[in-house]
Amino acid sequence: MTDSKLLDSSAWLSYIYAENSEIKKIVDSKEVLFTSVLSIFEVKKKLLKDKEPFPAIQKSLDFIKKKSLILPVTPGISESAAEISLEHSLSAMDSLIYASALKNNAGFFTLDNDFRGLKNVVVLK
Repeated sequence: MTDSKLLDSSAWLSYIYAENSEIKKIVDSKEVLFTSVLSIFEVKKKLLKDKEPFPAIQKSLDFIKKKSLILPVTPGISESAAEISLEHSLSAMDSLIYASALKNNAGFFTLDNDFRGLKNVVVLK
C-alpha cells in the first residue's frame, strides 16, 4: 500500500455526516488526499437526495475540493476501469473511481464492501 490516499464518495459522505472517527482522522490530517471527479457527482447527488440546504451542499463540495486533489477521468483510467468492472463485477462508476486510485498509486479508502479484498483497498468500518 502506498502513502497516498484516494477517498471514495462513501468516505467523504461519512466525514460530512460525522459518522466515522477513522475517516475524520484521515481528512483532518495534513496529508494531501485524492478524490475522483466522479465522487463530486456522487456526493452532490446524495446530499441533494437527502434534501440538504444548498449552502451546506456547496460548503461540503468546496471543502472536498480544497482538501484534496481532484483527479480527472483519463482514457487510461477508462480502459483500466472496463477491465476492473468485468473482473470484479463492479459498476462503471465504482470501477472508474477505483481505477483512478490504482493509476495514481494511491490507497483506496471506502466504506463500500463491494471493494473488500481488492488491491490497495481499505474498507473503513
